[in-house]
Amino acid sequence: MQKTFALCLTVFVWALLVCTAEGQIIRYPTPTRSPTATPSPSPTATPRIPCPTLNVQVQSQQPVPDGQPVIFVANLGGGDPRVVPTIIWNVSAGSIRDGQGTRRIQVDSTGSGSTSDRMIAADIWIGGYAPECVLQASGRVRVIPPAVKFGDFGELPPEPFKKNMEALAAFLAQTNDNLYVIAYAGRKSERGFAFNWIRKIREELNAAGVSARRVSAVDGGFREEPLFDFWIVPPGSQPPRPTPTVNRNEIVYPPATPARKPGG
Repeated sequence: MQKTFALCLTVFVWALLVCTAEGQIIRYPTPTRSPTATPSPSPTATPRIPCPTLNVQVQSQQPVPDGQPVIFVANLGGGDPRVVPTIIWNVSAGSIRDGQGTRRIQVDSTGSGSTSDRMIAADIWIGGYAPECVLQASGRVRVIPPAVKFGDFGELPPEPFKKNMEALAAFLAQTNDNLYVIAYAGRKSERGFAFNWIRKIREELNAAGVSARRVSAVDGGFREEPLFDFWIVPPGSQPPRPTPTVNRNEIVYPPATPARKPGG
């Protein structure tokens, strides 16, 4: 019985030594389940304001005469209403008379008809909005240049007259503009002088390749000496008015030369 007790005591002590270390009870951690992470709500995205729309409207949809004021208006729609836009205009011809920095400008078209394309292009740039909002637009209007004098000459012999007509025809071949002729008879010219010379001018130009539809001519009345004015008139432009210097009532036509009878 004592042996059995001693054996049990020995086993107990041995078990106690194994379960202690330096007097501290070794406690093995009980496995625990990791808590499930709760997802945090995403921040509410700020709604994106679309870029504004932009176009340029021209007051006149028809070509304008050189020198006439032209109005360009920028139509800006939508976008962030809190933005105060910065506006810059630029014109290809003419000059801005009023409205730079605003949505409406007035342009002086003087001289625009002399440019190669006879046109005013108004470009606008608007800033102040989001970087992705590139706001640029343009409007265009065609300008009608005024009639321009090509030259003049008086009554000429056949050969110099023909050379002048050939030079005029060569110039007209390089443009779509028309020709306007004003024929002035002299104080001592015979009756029908302007009519006869207009006919010769038309015939000579037609022979040089100029279409009859491009040539207009008028009897300008009388001057001291015969004179022929040649004007280049663009389509839509007003032709010049005759400027006679002698009143028609002062003209006394020379007597007609009687026709010679055969054998006379």
